[in-house]
Amino acid sequence: MDGPLNNILRPLDAASIAAFLAPRAIAVIGAAPAEQRSIRGLLLLMLRRAGFTGPIAPINPSYREVNGLACYPAIAAVEFPIDLAIIALPAELVCDVVEQCAAAGVRWAIVISSGFAEESAAKAERQLRLSDIARRTGIRICGPNCEGFYNVRGRIAATFSSAAEPLHRGPAQNAAASRVAIVAQSGGLGFSLLSRGRAAGLEIGHVVTTGNECDLTAVDFIAHFAGDPGCAAIIAYLEEVRDFERFAVAADKARAEGKPVIVIKIGRSDAGRRAAIAHTASDTGVAADFDAMFAATGVIAVTDPDDAVAAALGCLTNPVAAGRRVGIVTTAGGAGTVLSECLTEAGFNVPLLDQKLQARLRPTFPSYGSAANPVDVTAQGIFTGGVLQSLELLLDGEEVDSVVLALSLSNERSISLDVEALSALRARRSKPVLIYSYTLLSSFAREALSAAGFAVFERARDVVVAMRALSTIRHDHAHAFDRGAIAS
Repeated sequence: MDGPLNNILRPLDAASIAAFLAPRAIAVIGAAPAEQRSIRGLLLLMLRRAGFTGPIAPINPSYREVNGLACYPAIAAVEFPIDLAIIALPAELVCDVVEQCAAAGVRWAIVISSGFAEESAAKAERQLRLSDIARRTGIRICGPNCEGFYNVRGRIAATFSSAAEPLHRGPAQNAAASRVAIVAQSGGLGFSLLSRGRAAGLEIGHVVTTGNECDLTAVDFIAHFAGDPGCAAIIAYLEEVRDFERFAVAADKARAEGKPVIVIKIGRSDAGRRAAIAHTASDTGVAADFDAMFAATGVIAVTDPDDAVAAALGCLTNPVAAGRRVGIVTTAGGAGTVLSECLTEAGFNVPLLDQKLQARLRPTFPSYGSAANPVDVTAQGIFTGGVLQSLELLLDGEEVDSVVLALSLSNERSISLDVEALSALRARRSKPVLIYSYTLLSSFAREALSAAGFAVFERARDVVVAMRALSTIRHDHAHAFDRGAIAS
């Protein structure tokens, strides 16, 4: 994983990363009117829409004014200090402009522009020049070929991604300080994780995309968030890790802080490795090396964004399971069967319950149900109280380590379950409780259950992913992760 582009990378301390993510004044170099609906127009639009309150300096010699803001011909013409420059220019102009930014005292630059090492060996020289400028002048660069960042709490959308919208609808966001940080070497995947995470009820605090990493790297940001008390979990999309040892140290630090680190790591196939080279000029490394390091540091490895969100949701809403024995309470026999198959194939145990426990379960649902495990209380069990009574017996007993409730949650106006009673029951116990909707999940049900701190899934696969994540961290932690990262 060493190479000519990696030897000059310099790690950054936590205070510096915090300053990068909270600039006081921003220049948008290459700014254009928002009406153009171009990347250059969206940069200014997203900054203002997110609610950034500091000074903004659009820079483009073609305009005197852009969307009501005075526009400057060059960075040197700006009469107030600039902390961060966001650069969206043709690649051949970028290096000279970064030099000008450094000369003007700008501390940070985000290079949105593509056309560097990801394009060709010849264009890699241009990227090397950017790295050299950073090393020589002290300016720090995120990118090139990235989508910038979004500091949600700070209301700073230094990106053109339309996903970086303040939440005006959907689940109310939890006021607790702890949130999920997303760090991605792909801008599209990073902001996709923001959208998917929000839709699932996760509280996202930051999205940072690093692109080709001519200077700042994903590891810089992972190391920062590992020690950030306002961060409860880290989700990362990685094509290349340029500092293997430092990543391991950061993952260890996160583990010590009780934060799950969930990684989508690319490079298990020839096609994936080829795509990573074309995307960010990344050397994906040897998959077995990463597997060993992930296992040693408690990193939760997943394969796609949906899995990453499911893993985070499972970890942040549940205590750690004591083992791999799963109890299933279902209102539909088929749903229980599907869950049993999926969990067993993934290495979990869905044990036949003891006859004494079965005898205690049977009075809670009709005679045509089943107490074996899955505990099929039937649809009638919803009205007889069988769901909650069965859950209570499984949580109180010693035969399972976690419970999955399989319910129909498609109604847009009500939930056929007492959510307050469910919450009170779980609060008295120390076992994970996950909820699976075998019908399409309504937004009403998702919001109500998310507000109560439950992980709710529409796919049996997501239940398995969440259980795997809890199993991964079981070896390292004996306490619940901070539930403040869940929208409520």
